[in-house]
This record gives sequence, structure tokens and C-alpha cells, in this order.
Amino acid sequence: MAISILSVAKDARQAAQDQAAMQKYNEQLIDALLAKGTPRAIALAATSLSYADRGSRPAIDERRLELLDRAAQMAPDDAWVQWLAVAGATPSGSLSEPLLALQRLAPDNGAIWLFQLRRATQAKDNSGINEALHRIGASSHFDDYFTTNATEWLKFLRDYPLPETYAIADKAMTERMVLISANSRAAATYLPGAFSAISVCKPKSEPLTADRRAACLAAGRLMLNQSSSLSSMAAGAAVLRAAQAADTDDITRNQKYFTEEYAIAANEAIANPDEIESYVSDWIQTRNEVQFARNLLTRAGIPLLPPADWKPDPQRFHSRITARNSD
Repeated sequence: MAISILSVAKDARQAAQDQAAMQKYNEQLIDALLAKGTPRAIALAATSLSYADRGSRPAIDERRLELLDRAAQMAPDDAWVQWLAVAGATPSGSLSEPLLALQRLAPDNGAIWLFQLRRATQAKDNSGINEALHRIGASSHFDDYFTTNATEWLKFLRDYPLPETYAIADKAMTERMVLISANSRAAATYLPGAFSAISVCKPKSEPLTADRRAACLAAGRLMLNQSSSLSSMAAGAAVLRAAQAADTDDITRNQKYFTEEYAIAANEAIANPDEIESYVSDWIQTRNEVQFARNLLTRAGIPLLPPADWKPDPQRFHSRITARNSD
């Protein structure tokens, strides 16, 4: 029993040391980004403040808004910086300068109209909701800037070493950790307003009006078929399910298959020392997670649509990981 207690205490001390090291690392990251001084670096720093835990939540929020506003003013023609400025701001009833800039810079990007949808939903403005949905559905693509965000983090983290506690001599493993960190940081700023699209497209006490349902179906199709990230694609499938699209079963099956196969293929690729470098290079060059996933599956000889006998298996991913780790 004494040995067990000592082991637990040692593990707790190590966990505390690791946590302290990571917090210090995040503080150093923010300082390095601010020292770099570019609009994109400042925007990344703003989205990282909560990792460093430098004070109370209101103080962190105030500092984040200040930095995002500074970055947006420095880069009026950078849609990604403007996107982060809008996404990181407190929703309001008025159109902010970054949102107006986004509408000017990327009017055909369906994702930017999610902000208008969120405002209309909060105001319970039915005509505004329909207009925002129509805007999304009439767009040519749906870029939530996840891959841009992840790529910016990836480029920066590659040049900024991990803290000694996490330092790894193996180059492939280090690259894998950097990729995972970049993706997780990017995911933390994902797609404000997506749940609004699902909510307003779901019948409640009575069926959707014909106009609302048509707008929901168009918006959902655009998100499903023209998204730059898997999360947006999944949100599109959810919108179509909510609006009761005629082909809901096929949409759900195809989306689950694609996501499951990609998750397995991607995990195996980044775990392979011979593939990780080309994997990261392809990610940077593609700058579109959905297209990258298609490329990865195609190279692996995996069909993009499910075979007739395919059935979802939530445990398959975990079983493959467990089997690989036991080799």
C-alpha cells in the first residue's frame, strides 16, 4: 500500500510539473507572437490567452478583444484576421467593422453569413434568418478558416520548440505533436453560429414554412458539399437532417463513412515516421481539410463512398489504435 501511495504522489507531482511547464510554454508562445508583431501573429496570440491563464476571465476577454481589434485594424484586407476578430467578439445587434470587412472581402463564402444568422436568431428575426440562410445556400463555397488557422499555427509551432518536459528527440514524433497541437488550437475557434443553423432548421411545434425549409436545404447542401473542413461538412449534414431532406439516410451514411475512414487513415499516416513529413506538407499545400481527406483516402485506395455492405462501427477506430500500439 505504501508503494502505491508513493507512486500516486509521484504521478501527481509529475502531472503538476507538466502542467506548470505547459502553462509557462503557452505564456512564452504569446510573448513570442506579440514580439513578432504581424497582424496574424497578434491574432494567434489573442486566441491563446486562455491557455496561459494570465488573470481573471473578464480580464482575459478584454485583452483578447483588444488584440483582435488591433490585428483587424492592421490587416483590413486579410479575411482570416477579420474572421477571427468577428468570431472572438461578443455578439451584438450592430454590424462590426470586421464583419463588414468580411462581407466585402469574401461575399461568396457561405460561412461568413453564419454571423448574420446568429444575430438574426438571437433577435428572433424570421425574415433575417431566412435571408442569412439564403445567402449561405447561394454561395459558391463554405470556408470556416479552420485549415488557415491550423496552418498558421503549424508554421509557427514548427519553429518554436516544445518545453523540456515534452521534448522528444524523434523528429517524426515531434512533427506529429506539433500537428496535433496546431489542429487542437485551430478547433478551439471553430465555427460560431453553426448550431444556429441547425436550430432554426429543425421543426418545433409546427412544420417549417416552405420558404424556411427551402433555405435550410440549400444552406445544408452548400455546407455538406463545399465545406473546407470536416466539422462544417458534418454541420451541413446535421442541417439537412434537421430540415428532413429526402435523402437524409444516404447523407448520414456517407458522411459517417467518410469521417470514419479518414480518421483511421489520418491517424495511421501521422503515426508512420516515413509518412508524417509528406502528410504535413500535403496539409499545408491543400489548405482544405475535406480535399486533403479525399486525397489521403484516394492514395490509400479507399473508396470515397461506402460500399454496399458497409456499416458504421464506432469502436473500429479505437480497435485499430489499440492493435497498433500493442505491436
